[in-house]
Amino acid sequence: MDNMLLQVSAKKLNKRSGFPPSLADKNNIVGVALQGFKFEGEETEDPANPAIGKWYRDKAGIYYWAGGVIRLPGRVISNFKNLPINLPTGFSFGVDVSHHNDAPDWDAFKKAGCEFVYIKTSEGVGTPDMQAATHARNAKLQNFRIGYYHFCRPDTRNGGSVRSDATAEANEVISRIATLTSPDLPLVLDLEDQQTWDSPLGKTDYLLWVNTFIETINAHLTKGVMLYSRKEYLDRKLPPNHNLGKYKLWMSYYPSSPDATKVPVPNGWNDWSVWQYTEHGVVGNNPKVDLNILKDNTLFL
Repeated sequence: MDNMLLQVSAKKLNKRSGFPPSLADKNNIVGVALQGFKFEGEETEDPANPAIGKWYRDKAGIYYWAGGVIRLPGRVISNFKNLPINLPTGFSFGVDVSHHNDAPDWDAFKKAGCEFVYIKTSEGVGTPDMQAATHARNAKLQNFRIGYYHFCRPDTRNGGSVRSDATAEANEVISRIATLTSPDLPLVLDLEDQQTWDSPLGKTDYLLWVNTFIETINAHLTKGVMLYSRKEYLDRKLPPNHNLGKYKLWMSYYPSSPDATKVPVPNGWNDWSVWQYTEHGVVGNNPKVDLNILKDNTLFL
């Protein structure tokens, strides 16, 4: 059977570990799905008890009685394991790559349903990603829509002030992108810490740095910007009255049971545009790839 997109239509529907002898039997109930719950599954039937009707089985082996489920229109990405539930209507699937992905299996990305690729272009000042040009060229050969991201290092190392440092980094990105394949998506500011580094700036200066960087980018590039981070980090680094909520948000959030309706966003934002839901995705021969859901299709305009 082929997988299909499904939604619970009953107010509550039991989730079962297998076929029950009757709908009244409670021995194999493992949970409850509420009305509106979306999932991907295949149609099945108990050959020993066909009178009870058809069932749907999801990728985790959980059974749902078909009488409480409706089939939704739309495509199914069946080549990906552990997809989030409650995927938004009209979503696009994508990956992000850097020099850590030295030989991506681009054909596997295409066959799996990937539609966009974000590529690391640089980090701080003086550290270009040497795989950016190759990644961009190969992604375009597969007709992916591409974008670039820059790992920001907000400090005062370049020029001695917050503004001069942010301007120097932004100019580096502008120069770098001028040598690369033209992007289809906004430039992303990667705002996060590393195991051995974090921005030393206080909240006010951190916000000034980000705004200065964005102002410089927008004066030269036409696709605009988007911010990538995690809730805890931006809540810690930004003042509560910051003005960055007007920019699109790419969230990094890796729950054990990903649900597209339960992605926390930082103070100042109401929603996310892209969600990186795992950094350990497996697609074809690609080990440990970042997988993303895009629900804001205005990013492609």
